[in-house]
Amino acid sequence: MRYFMTIIPPADLQPEDVPQGLMDDMGPWMESNLKSGALVSTGGLKPAAEGRRLAGHGGKVATTDGPFAEAKEVVGGYAVFEAPDLAAATALGRTFLDMHIKHGLNDITLEIREIAGGANY
Repeated sequence: MRYFMTIIPPADLQPEDVPQGLMDDMGPWMESNLKSGALVSTGGLKPAAEGRRLAGHGGKVATTDGPFAEAKEVVGGYAVFEAPDLAAATALGRTFLDMHIKHGLNDITLEIREIAGGANY
């Protein structure tokens, strides 16, 4: 099954605040999981201030440029991976989160959800 994991960092975390040790550890983690076929795709996202939000309001499309003041949690990155079940997906997510905690980023949230169909199947 394919899973989508979102990474939600603290709102005040800036890209330059990410410890180099974490970046150094992520390289081999990603390589290993890509090689095994568990990791399909991953990436960080630019700040919300550089984003745009589209929403349907009253049957029309409204566009709002970032930053989004009302957003309490903003996705900072994502990963798509293959796992046999939610327990295995959770175990993979836990190793990723543990890597962040090891480097002092203690307030990261991951959300893991199974992808329901789509063009990748």
